[in-house]
Amino acid sequence: MTRNYFLLLFFLVFASTVFAQTGSIKGTIVDAQNKEAVIGATVILKGSTPPVGTATDVEGNFEITGIPSGPQTVIVSYVSYKPKEIDVTVYPNQAVLINATVEEDVANLAEVKIVGQRQTFTDVSVITEIKQAEQIAVGISAQQIQKSQDRDASQVIRRVPGVSIQDDRFVIIRGLNERYNTVMLNDAITPSSEVDVKSFSFDLIPSSAIDRMLIYKSGSAELPGEFAGGIIKIYTKTVPDENGLTLSLSTGIRGNTTFNSVQDYKGSSTDWTGFGASSRVLSSNFPSTSTLQSENRPSENSLNAFRNLPEYYTLQTKTVNPDLRASLGYNAKFQVGDRKLTTFNNINYSSTNQYLPTSQHRYLQFDASNGESEIQSKYDDQLFKQNVRLGVLSNWALILNPNHKIEFRNLFNQLSNKETNFRQGYNTDNSTELQSYAFRYESKSIYSGQLGGTHELSGATTLKWLGAYGLTHRDEPDYRRFVTSRRIGSTDPFRVEIVPGSNASLSRGARFYSTLNEYTSSFRVDLEHRIKRNGYEDDENMEIKLRAGAYGEYKDRSFKARWFNLTNPGNTPEEILSQPGSQIFDSENIGLDKLYYAERTNYDDRYDAQNTLLAGYIGSYIPFSNKFNASLGVRVENNVQKLQSRQRGSGTNIDVNNPILRVLPSANFAYNFTEKTLLRLAYSMSVNRPEFRELAPFTYYDFNFDVSRVGNSELKTPSIQNIDLRYEIYPTAGELISFAVFYKHFTNPIEARIRYAGSGISFYVDNAESAYTTGAELEVRKSLKGITTSNFVDNLTLLLNASYIKSNVLTGFAGQENDRQLQGQSPYLINAGLYFNDLNRGWQVNALYNVVGRRIFLVGDNDLQPTVYEMQRNVIDLNIIKSIGEHLEIKLGIQDLLNQPYRLIQDSNGDKKITSVDESYQTYRKGTYSTIGLTYKF
Repeated sequence: MTRNYFLLLFFLVFASTVFAQTGSIKGTIVDAQNKEAVIGATVILKGSTPPVGTATDVEGNFEITGIPSGPQTVIVSYVSYKPKEIDVTVYPNQAVLINATVEEDVANLAEVKIVGQRQTFTDVSVITEIKQAEQIAVGISAQQIQKSQDRDASQVIRRVPGVSIQDDRFVIIRGLNERYNTVMLNDAITPSSEVDVKSFSFDLIPSSAIDRMLIYKSGSAELPGEFAGGIIKIYTKTVPDENGLTLSLSTGIRGNTTFNSVQDYKGSSTDWTGFGASSRVLSSNFPSTSTLQSENRPSENSLNAFRNLPEYYTLQTKTVNPDLRASLGYNAKFQVGDRKLTTFNNINYSSTNQYLPTSQHRYLQFDASNGESEIQSKYDDQLFKQNVRLGVLSNWALILNPNHKIEFRNLFNQLSNKETNFRQGYNTDNSTELQSYAFRYESKSIYSGQLGGTHELSGATTLKWLGAYGLTHRDEPDYRRFVTSRRIGSTDPFRVEIVPGSNASLSRGARFYSTLNEYTSSFRVDLEHRIKRNGYEDDENMEIKLRAGAYGEYKDRSFKARWFNLTNPGNTPEEILSQPGSQIFDSENIGLDKLYYAERTNYDDRYDAQNTLLAGYIGSYIPFSNKFNASLGVRVENNVQKLQSRQRGSGTNIDVNNPILRVLPSANFAYNFTEKTLLRLAYSMSVNRPEFRELAPFTYYDFNFDVSRVGNSELKTPSIQNIDLRYEIYPTAGELISFAVFYKHFTNPIEARIRYAGSGISFYVDNAESAYTTGAELEVRKSLKGITTSNFVDNLTLLLNASYIKSNVLTGFAGQENDRQLQGQSPYLINAGLYFNDLNRGWQVNALYNVVGRRIFLVGDNDLQPTVYEMQRNVIDLNIIKSIGEHLEIKLGIQDLLNQPYRLIQDSNGDKKITSVDESYQTYRKGTYSTIGLTYKF
């Protein structure tokens, strides 16, 4: 079947190559004197009847497709410019590149005003937006995304300077933990996508839907006040270049996964859709928690309820198929009277697999006399994951006239993660050899919708408004975990471990169910008024801008969990306790004289939380001269965070009520030495609020790490002082070189920590007393054109992003490490890319490199639990894109070519260095990933 699949792909490529008989002409038209783009110039083929041609866009770009092969003459004309003729030869299946200049016709020069929809997705437009921004910002365009073959926003954003990715989903900016970022989707704060951490999962947004991505590293009054790393704005597409239908298909092969044999549980018939949770949840007539807890021994009705639970968990061995991805896009422009309606739509589906053989070690205290720690446990995991994603994007824009535009944007994602984990190893505490199993299914539905408008009022005032709604629904139904064991060295069968009564454990014979619902509603209004200065009436750059706005957000979360564990009545037959694999959960094993389930739900297994944020701001942009300007403002945020839960055991109510009013000033200064160089200086104050899950006392057992995760209702809200200095050079419209330094001071920063809690290890969060970070960043986007006489070198572009960061933490707590780097921070980041782009022949090739310096994964104590570090890892990606004719594009990619291991190392001897003495905590390899894809534009 796999061979036939590849033959089909080959046939599609071959057929499209044979039938493509035309070529195209594309290029850029600029002013001969100032090198600025000529917008709206007419480009036609001489002698064509009717005329065949197009007009240049706001970047001066044009493209004429479907041109018969052979000699052609192109005529370029525009009001107030001299016409120009250019002779070219068009070849089948190729694009001819024309980069031409036109000269002004002084005799007929007249004032011309061009009104149109500005393009935002090109490299030039994004760099221009960065240059004109009043804050310190970096970004990436859809044009650059296409070159890299990145699949989703998490892969895209790692190309941005000072950015790294954790767990392939979460963004770290300037070496800071993901919790210090705010993510905005089309100017609305995104709904939560995670349960345990304050973060947005960037793999939810397909790269094909991204218009551009901007990261603001300095604050301003109109931006949210909650950040320290950066404010990430992702803009999805609304206005297409042209009407069209696009189909993309791709497949992927991962080393150590694809075509290999793995253990997997059966699952349900709907798992492939991403909606498999509905067949696993408890039915509405299932006995309630109070009913089961009131029974000393389960009733026959309760026994039958458990016998009737779905049995999708039979272990099986299977061969892993290649990954599959498909995407269908539809773009259109409509003329409705004198109004324009545009739409950009995309539906995408992916089904991917990953096998992660993982080695885990846990240790007793370090013995300095022999330079090592005694092993407490050693496990080897065989984790197999299947991920399904169904995404729908539908954006609409109604352009009433050049001064008024309404936009309606929607993004929905349905995601599922199916896991089978088989663990083998031993534990020296009780001299046992273990075989453990975990069968997990997680489903998430995430929706984000925005309705907004932009209105130019009286030529000097701009009004923007936005209403947004977000929804996150998460199910984790029937998460089954159990342990079988025997004495080390024994040849007896493995026997299931059952822990009775109040000592019941989520890791031993447990079935766990949880549901989370979160709803977010928000609005914002932004008003800007421009005042022309005397003597500068015709210079828009010298306008004074006064701004004011308001923002409101209400967030409501409800979480509840329920779990049961197997109970041995004392007369369970030995043949049941010694059953292999997942058979222990079979319905035939349930009975008063066999095994039965007991309700173990605790008081703290549910919580409700609400957050209300009301903010207002005033600000101004003041150009003191053509060279020097300032953006000044203040933002006031009143936030009330509430959480209701109960204490485990006692049931005592836990009520968190944190009202905090913060005044957040900001100042951004810029001095333009020339039109191509400028210096920026920025200051801002910001905050970092705890996430609901971090406040909740709920304890969650994480099988993959063999730890418990618990919240902390005593967390404080950190505050941050931010100072930035950046020098920028713009050699040409599409190039940028910048160097920046920054300093941040934290009060009460929140960190992830590890501790030994009697019967096991737990991960938790807590405040440190204070911390600071200081660092430097370098960014280079430079074309190599003109450096040599080689045509090959002329088609190369270099991207280099490098950051160096130093930090120091003061904990203020006994038993915690001081004088160390901030948890989650990388001391250095390097991203480099070499892009080859030959438009004439339709080739794009790029090589990308990324490395993230060693960072603290978990902060330890000075006694039983050393600090755990995530080690640096070098990543190289290669991509090849070939255009065939006007409609077909082939993409080949190799990701993570080096396949270096992911390593967590504990600082066993506590010297704050990682040497040969320090010991492995967890290690695994993801495998090199190879992809081939086709995109066809109808």
